[in-house]
Amino acid sequence: MTQPRPVAIVLPSLVPGDATGNDALGMAEVTAAAGHETQIFAGRIAAGLPADPIAAALDWIERRSALVVYHLASGWAAGRALLERTRSPIIVRDHNITPSRFFLGVSEEFLAATQAGEADRRHLAVNCHVRCFIACSPFSAGELQSLGADPARLRIAAPLHPLDQLETAAPDPRRLRLWAEDPADALFVGRFAPNKGHLRLLRVAARHRELFGEALRLRIVGRQDPRLHRWQALVRQECRRLDLDSSVDFTGEVDLPLLKAAYLTSRLFLCCSEHEGFCLPLIEASTLGLAAVALDHGAIGSTLGPGALVLPATADDDEIAVALHRTLRDARLRDALLAAQRAHARQHFSRALVAEEILKALAEAGETGG
Repeated sequence: MTQPRPVAIVLPSLVPGDATGNDALGMAEVTAAAGHETQIFAGRIAAGLPADPIAAALDWIERRSALVVYHLASGWAAGRALLERTRSPIIVRDHNITPSRFFLGVSEEFLAATQAGEADRRHLAVNCHVRCFIACSPFSAGELQSLGADPARLRIAAPLHPLDQLETAAPDPRRLRLWAEDPADALFVGRFAPNKGHLRLLRVAARHRELFGEALRLRIVGRQDPRLHRWQALVRQECRRLDLDSSVDFTGEVDLPLLKAAYLTSRLFLCCSEHEGFCLPLIEASTLGLAAVALDHGAIGSTLGPGALVLPATADDDEIAVALHRTLRDARLRDALLAAQRAHARQHFSRALVAEEILKALAEAGETGG
């Protein structure tokens, strides 16, 4: 039996709570458990996380003739330099790139980073040194193919995510009591960024009030990066303009117990995001008992599955508000949607299945790479 080949997992940033970082940590666990000598290398490393600086990566890789798993989620000059210098087989873990158009007039820094990421993705799609791509969704795999990637080199595996930690976490008791007294009708979880559809959430809440004479209690959870302050100011200004301040709760970034409390004290998950490479909060919602109402942008339809309530991307605010109202009022419908979401997640996104797909891709890349 062939000895498992060492694996270097390379990514720009390893910080707590980040989907790319969680996937890298999960991949390290999976590969180590399968007998691979595994090490993570990152440009930015939060205190206490198991990684080495990117400067140490090339020597480690070349000494061991290791496989290189490169997590592509943004432009990264140090990562590009490493890939150009290594002689080892390269596997690109594609997390998708938020299109740069979303950051025009919002953040010069994010605009430059996403443009660089788009350029890296175009280059890697046709780079003959890349043995395979592991896309997080069929949507991402389709984009890679449209950029010129060989379909024979494309694999699909959902992001690895510590859902068990969220399932077993005790909710924050104080916030659980407070929020349980006034549950949110709709919850959205995701970073505060222009592609996430926050303005649409507010418009839908306003239309719901106008159509049905009822305020929609909306809870919005997510990290607010100070580099996107223009966008955040615009969202809050729109919230005031629509007279929604009393019914919309912006929590900002939360820890695991607060996140658990937010899910447990909400009735539905509402997703109006305009671009998603996978959308892990939809799986969190399914796991913790929330049916979703979502728009079919990016990977959202394939993440939720065919039995979920996924509206066409062209749906207007009235259609979303009506679907939301009906689902809030109909317990049987909510139960059916949730059952379909959970069944789809179990069938396609279990940790064992994802691990199997990742290990298979690594084995194929190692054999092809020599």
